[in-house]
Amino acid sequence: MHKEGQVMRQAVYNIYMYRIDYIQVFALIKLFQFLLIVPMTAIVFKLMLRVTGYTHITEQNIQSFMVHPFVISMFILLIVLVFLFIYYEMGFLFLMAYYQQRGIRYRYLHIWQQLNRKVLSFFSIQIIFLFIYIALLLPLALFIFPLTLTQAMTIPHFLTDEIMSSRSGRLLYAAMVIVLVIVGIRSILALPIFTIQPKISLFRSLILSWRFSKRDLLKLLGLVAMLVTVLLLVMLGITLISTWPLYMLERLIPSTALVTAGITIAFLEMIFVVLFSILQAMISQVMVAFTYYTPLNKTRFIPKFRRRRYKPLLFIVLFVFIALSVMNIISLEKSVYAPDTKIIAHRGYTEGNVENTISGLVSAASAGADLIEVDIQQTVDGQFVVFHDRTLRRLTGKNGVISNMTLGELKTLTIHANGFNDKISSLDDFIEIARALNVSLLIELKVHGKETEDVLPKLVEKLKAYKVLDTYYVQSSDPQMMSQLKKLAPNLRVGIVYALNIGPMDETVDFISLQEAWVTDQLISEMKQQKIKLFVWTLNKDQSLHNFIRKNVNGVITDLPDMALKIRKKQNEREYFLQRILNLLQFMF
Repeated sequence: MHKEGQVMRQAVYNIYMYRIDYIQVFALIKLFQFLLIVPMTAIVFKLMLRVTGYTHITEQNIQSFMVHPFVISMFILLIVLVFLFIYYEMGFLFLMAYYQQRGIRYRYLHIWQQLNRKVLSFFSIQIIFLFIYIALLLPLALFIFPLTLTQAMTIPHFLTDEIMSSRSGRLLYAAMVIVLVIVGIRSILALPIFTIQPKISLFRSLILSWRFSKRDLLKLLGLVAMLVTVLLLVMLGITLISTWPLYMLERLIPSTALVTAGITIAFLEMIFVVLFSILQAMISQVMVAFTYYTPLNKTRFIPKFRRRRYKPLLFIVLFVFIALSVMNIISLEKSVYAPDTKIIAHRGYTEGNVENTISGLVSAASAGADLIEVDIQQTVDGQFVVFHDRTLRRLTGKNGVISNMTLGELKTLTIHANGFNDKISSLDDFIEIARALNVSLLIELKVHGKETEDVLPKLVEKLKAYKVLDTYYVQSSDPQMMSQLKKLAPNLRVGIVYALNIGPMDETVDFISLQEAWVTDQLISEMKQQKIKLFVWTLNKDQSLHNFIRKNVNGVITDLPDMALKIRKKQNEREYFLQRILNLLQFMF
């Protein structure tokens, strides 16, 4: 423990003594990110859309989009630029830590030139090793930083749900993650070795990192885990202390709550940025210290700071704080009223029932769901059966393809899930029960390619016969079929299901159902302007439900309608601003 204590004291000492350097470097990094990386990425993507002629990217056109020569070249360019940004950002911090720990004077220009001399190696086979290195560290980052920093890099839930639905899938997924984490841990020191040693290759750095003592690697990971834990505890403490004034003012002087809430969020946002920057600096110090251990020596070179340097910094901080406060006040003011997001039960209520069954429909209606989503497909005799999969394997354990069987044959089968049993039903059965329960359906038409030519007219006639054409919703992942359906039944609410979307949408249907990973604030705003409803699927986490209900999307599709209804009930005009802030920040902990 003596070495670990020395390393931690050295890291804290260096960051404090070189605090102005770190403030300047992190400010430059954020400025570069904000002014160059983000706008350039948006411009390049718009250029790719214009050259290829697409309005937006979905699972239907992504294959043809990705094989376009211009798109391939632009993606290669973006990947290289992102890798270079990571290299320069982390390389700068590693070299600063190395020089500070040895008491060597340095200048930013000198560090920049040292990094430049090695960057040429990336325009060779070395770029492959950099790609491998970053790819290996992603699973490790997901464990170390279970925060917004890495949430965007997680695999979409609809994919993991399919993988985790079987024992073999769960074992394969667990084995893959374990292998990647172990290899990532053994490779963690490759970048500091590469940036600090002037003549070493990245491949050689990976080998040296792999050979590094396992015992020291465990100590290093223990220190990193401790740093992250301390950071989270500090964030939690600061949040509790800083929200106390808001808690009191909301109850004593309600008229001041909006402004106080905006200021509180601005303060927390700035504090969190500072804390994450300190964490990044601490981790770079610790990694360099473990790689090139130098005992703490306070007699070495100490930088001199002038008091006047703080004045422009204080002015900038004050300006950013005021700007963030104003933006937060405007944002909070827009979300004062209760959301009217529809709660849509995914395949009925599957908690205690089998999916797409009458019992699940009844349970969802009893829970209070606004809509109940069911999957239908056409049988060999042209009827509509309520069933999701193309085959019977998952729910019956038997072989059989839905499109090759009659409705009568299917209705005799028993389906199983999570220890519960039920029968397969027809769409007519569902509509009759739904009408009796006074609840509307969101019908998803599963297209298997063997539908009859009159499949859409048949569906429209059925909905007309039950007098639900004006109250039901119909969606499918086939855009052409939904466009035809909208022409056949203009009064029917018709939508398209997308598992992926990048870019602005321009659709002629009534609503879009989109997987949550691809729903952005910009898309929500665009959909509202176009008066196209937006349903988000499939939300089964408290955080996701809070987030999208707060944003007041038109509908959330969930396996947990009771939880979603409780969250929507809480987010009304009587909810305190403090609770709104906690809803925004709870995912940090």
